[in-house]
Amino acid sequence: MTYSIVLTLVVFVLVYASMNARVKQIARARNRGYQEVSSPLSEAIKDFVAVAGGVYLGLMALSEFLKVPVPIEAEVWGFTFDPIAVVAVFLAIVAPMFPARSRY
Repeated sequence: MTYSIVLTLVVFVLVYASMNARVKQIARARNRGYQEVSSPLSEAIKDFVAVAGGVYLGLMALSEFLKVPVPIEAEVWGFTFDPIAVVAVFLAIVAPMFPARSRY
């Protein structure tokens, strides 16, 4: 039981740190002259979901193309989850920690 609470708290802290990094990146982009209507937090959430979804679809397509047997469900400490989805969310969380260089 305590493992699930600690794991949940760690995931929330990592998602918070990821959102904070995305908000800062979007705010810096706005200061360079971009004019948008939506808030930096909404943009960060949209970006997070887009990255996680794109990575998930890419991993699913790659596993199907290469015929890699990936379990549909996995269970750790009583949690049942899709392993590819966990990898996609993890990569979406760490993505803003390693920003791509921009030409602009």
